[in-house]
Amino acid sequence: MSAIARPSGRVPDALRPLSFTRGYTRHAEGSVLVAMGDTRVLCT
Repeated sequence: MSAIARPSGRVPDALRPLSFTRGYTRHAEGSVLVAMGDTRVLCT
C-alpha cells in the first residue's frame, strides 16, 4: 500500500514534530510549553 503524503509532506501515520520548552514562564514554580504542529499548551 502506498502512503499518500499530506501537503506538509508527512505521511498519514507520521506525527507532527513535538517539542518541550522547560522554564517557559519566569514567575511559576515550574512551567513547560508543549508544542505539536500549530498547537501550544502551557503547563504551570
